[in-house]
Amino acid sequence: MKRLFALFLLFACMPGHAAAEGPAVDARLSALQQQSSLPGFAVAVVSNKGVLYQHGFGLADLQAKRPYTHETLQNVGSVSKTLVGVAVVKAIELGYFGLDTEINRILPFKVQHPHTGAPITVRHLVTHTSGIVDDDEIYGHSYYLLPHADKNSPLYRQFKRDFTLPGREDLSLGGFLKAYLAAGGRHYRKTNFDKAAPGSAYHYSNIGAALAAYLVEVKSGQSFDAFTRRHIFEPLQMRATSWRPDPALAKRQAQVYNRRQQAYPRYALITYPDGGLTTSAADLARFLTAMVQGYKGGENVLSKAGFTLLFDPQFAPDALPEGSPAGEPNSGVFWRIRRNGQVGHTGSDPGVTAFMFIDPASGTGRILMTNTEFSSDGEEDDPRVVQQFRGVWKELGAVR
Repeated sequence: MKRLFALFLLFACMPGHAAAEGPAVDARLSALQQQSSLPGFAVAVVSNKGVLYQHGFGLADLQAKRPYTHETLQNVGSVSKTLVGVAVVKAIELGYFGLDTEINRILPFKVQHPHTGAPITVRHLVTHTSGIVDDDEIYGHSYYLLPHADKNSPLYRQFKRDFTLPGREDLSLGGFLKAYLAAGGRHYRKTNFDKAAPGSAYHYSNIGAALAAYLVEVKSGQSFDAFTRRHIFEPLQMRATSWRPDPALAKRQAQVYNRRQQAYPRYALITYPDGGLTTSAADLARFLTAMVQGYKGGENVLSKAGFTLLFDPQFAPDALPEGSPAGEPNSGVFWRIRRNGQVGHTGSDPGVTAFMFIDPASGTGRILMTNTEFSSDGEEDDPRVVQQFRGVWKELGAVR
């Protein structure tokens, strides 16, 4: 199980060229899908003026032969963290805290770095330098099966064994975080923290991202779900977007598959802000359009100053944290800054893969989401699937 995969193994995003006509792009992407092992996917390209292109290809459900469209819904993994970034900045705008606020001034329980005693700040969480480590024995079992999950799914028993904790009753975000991070908690260990002092080393942490979302929840007095609905989803008219699959929208939900095209049962995440966003390419395009507008100096869900805070590099080029990834060495507020200048995030979870990036050179943003994974748990990425994904992403670079 993983929600961040090695970007440097995939590709440097390709430069675009002359504007491509919709029907021609349709034909090329359709051909790529038919030649690939991707069951289905949806794409979108946006500018600060709106959606330039969006379309779906292949199948959302192989058995039912249901088409994958730009309105099809699926989980997008760690692309979700870009919304956590926006929510954190909105919370800062509302006066709840600042990037340098110590988290223990906010939390209803104490989180102490056991190796150094140094305080952890909001900035540390949003740049993955808090020292919080994802222990796969605990974090890897932080999924749960939904009531309408198909028990006849070929992967049902395997998923239940590998990704859930039998008998777990508390599915709350705060409950999980307290049990993992607070001394005396059921899942607390000193090894849940890296030995390096907060702020000194990069260590990608899904739990750290979920904790940042929980800070918003605590200070706002409402669930993170409700906060993002009020401040992001509703203003941007992301009407089908949620943090868990909505049974009322089941006919729009993609079935997700391992790379052998076996269907996973329906699932959700206890630490849902770090990777549980369920959305469509159409809804995500509305979000990305707003982000491109903000990147170019506009304002909508955030002020101009808020967008500057969201996207500006948190580290000087000569003062990067130890272990910063070569392919994306810097960071905004959860928005990763790649070496080629593009800003965004990738996402993966069982049966899903998604990319979303802003390209400052072209002034566009691109989205690609598919209902399969590059690899099953514990396996290396399948180079054929990576190459197929790369081909689609490259084609999107032609759209202007």
